Amino acid sequence: MVALFESYNARFVDPSTVAETFILRDREFSQLCEQNNSLLIGPRGSGKTTLLKMLKVGAQIAWKNRRQSKALRRFRFAPIYVGADRQLDFIVGNLHLNEANRNSLDLLKKSLLAFRVKFACAETLHEITATAIRDQESVSHQYVDVSSDPHAVWRSISTVWEFDKEALTYLEVKTNLQFQLQLINKYLNLIKYGETVNVRELIEGGSNLAHDPIQACQSFVDAVNVTIGQPDKKWALCIDEIEIMADDLQQYLFSCLRSIDHRIVLKLATSPFSGIDWNKFNTPRPMAGHDFTVINLAYRDKNLARRFSGQLLEAIIAAERGKGSDKGTPRGRDILGSSPIAEANSTEAQKDAYSSPNGDHYRRFSRLAEEDVAFRQFLTDRDVDLDQLNQLSEKKRAGLRKHIWQVAVRLEYGPTNVFSRPDSSLGSRSPSRKSVSEIYLGYDSLLTICEGNPRTVIGLLRPLVRLFLGTGKRVSASEQARVLEATYAKYFSLLSTIAVADPSRKRQTMSVIELIDIIGEFISEEVNGHVFKSEPSLTIRLDRSTPKEYVEAIGHAMNQGAFVMITDESELHDFGSLDNARLRLSYLLSPRYHTPLIVGQAVKLSTVLTKRKPRQAPRTLTAGDLFFGISDEKN
Repeated sequence: MVALFESYNARFVDPSTVAETFILRDREFSQLCEQNNSLLIGPRGSGKTTLLKMLKVGAQIAWKNRRQSKALRRFRFAPIYVGADRQLDFIVGNLHLNEANRNSLDLLKKSLLAFRVKFACAETLHEITATAIRDQESVSHQYVDVSSDPHAVWRSISTVWEFDKEALTYLEVKTNLQFQLQLINKYLNLIKYGETVNVRELIEGGSNLAHDPIQACQSFVDAVNVTIGQPDKKWALCIDEIEIMADDLQQYLFSCLRSIDHRIVLKLATSPFSGIDWNKFNTPRPMAGHDFTVINLAYRDKNLARRFSGQLLEAIIAAERGKGSDKGTPRGRDILGSSPIAEANSTEAQKDAYSSPNGDHYRRFSRLAEEDVAFRQFLTDRDVDLDQLNQLSEKKRAGLRKHIWQVAVRLEYGPTNVFSRPDSSLGSRSPSRKSVSEIYLGYDSLLTICEGNPRTVIGLLRPLVRLFLGTGKRVSASEQARVLEATYAKYFSLLSTIAVADPSRKRQTMSVIELIDIIGEFISEEVNGHVFKSEPSLTIRLDRSTPKEYVEAIGHAMNQGAFVMITDESELHDFGSLDNARLRLSYLLSPRYHTPLIVGQAVKLSTVLTKRKPRQAPRTLTAGDLFFGISDEKN
């Protein structure tokens, strides 16, 4: 079984391949191309790496779309892409170190980042001095002519990076860097096997180990710009996935957004939440909107997210069919069919959706009014005559339109089945909760559930495209439900690895799944409870009464896409802090908790926690959770 989040990861794909399937996000890409520092924020799979890699010259060459190529010409900087890795963590991450080795390791972490910057700088110079790009219209502006003395620029670099042996070519620069890396490996192995290595010993062993990542880039820019006779040439240092770096490196890079060489702009990519405690650092925090531009890849606008997901789906269809197919190209709606719920009057059928007796909204509202006492009372209190829905003013109809999803979900999962208790009182139970309702299926709903996240689109929709292409028939609701269940079950398996520190200290192990369950079940009760609420609470606010342990765990879950930030205290979706942030659960979790695909009112998380406590013992994932996404709990 292939995990959802292993289905596609641009980190492991070369830039030219990334470019072949790239779908341009115009607004975000335009912001990224601006001549200022940028902080690219988004949960896992949202496309941060893809966007940064699309700035590389190799990707620009493969970008064949004329409109996209025109967008690239706005990017006047020479792009230096630096990928992150966790190899060091795998080597020494679990070791118990003495103070000397901890200090040495801090230096080596920074030195390794400096080496990655150097390799990336050399690769960029190799790309932009290649004569092959001189005649490529989309990237010709990046070309640097060194034909008069091709060795001079590499000779200058070998001087500023303190090579023992002068380098005259790109290959020789890489060889020298690899040789210097061997020294780092030597010291890491000494630390790994219990030897004490102090900072003085490191620096005396090789002064290049004390090189700073940003200064390494600045010395490169100095050497190259002087050699090619362009002293003010601009460069973009694009560093990816800084969230997987050590806190001090994250803080260091983020602080550089405040002040850096005027010839260099920083383009940093990270997850939306960071656990960095800025109070322990003496460096002032950079200010969003002043020192850098925030580019948030998490869609707040559902329509924009759905549109982008639709574009990705069409690209998947084209890729899966192959270039040699002589059949007509199917569209996403041909494969998935329309969803039962369409919120806007986007089709001819929807224009009459409120009309009696066959309008979709009319029939749904009427059925719930017959079965649900609470909804019937809601209509009575507001003097709403369902038979006159189509005659209502647009303003009054809009007041009911916001309840379309709520009514549909309540029909499936609300307390519409009345029964008598042994004490003669009346109770009610919901319909079966063991399957995914059709309201979450079909083209419109599945695109909404994907949230505009490329990895989710690929993981969820590509299997359905392949089913269609294999049979030639529209994918059935049961098959869509099966794939959707499997998708969010895999997602839960990923989230279950995020630990939560119990604020009460009564439990040693606790998973963020328990917090998500508490929030999801609370929201479900808001929609499907015994009272029909006109303004149900469908979002949470992380107020200051929420335990910091819970805030941190929710932040890490947000980095994985389980929560979407609607706004934070600064109104800028700033990096790091979640103080007073308003969040909603990912729509991918809506089928599990039976919640509508809409944004509702906010409730304080501390209020939710007073009504629903974490279980004394964690609920284990069942076979249904892991393989089918079906809970074995009783109704």
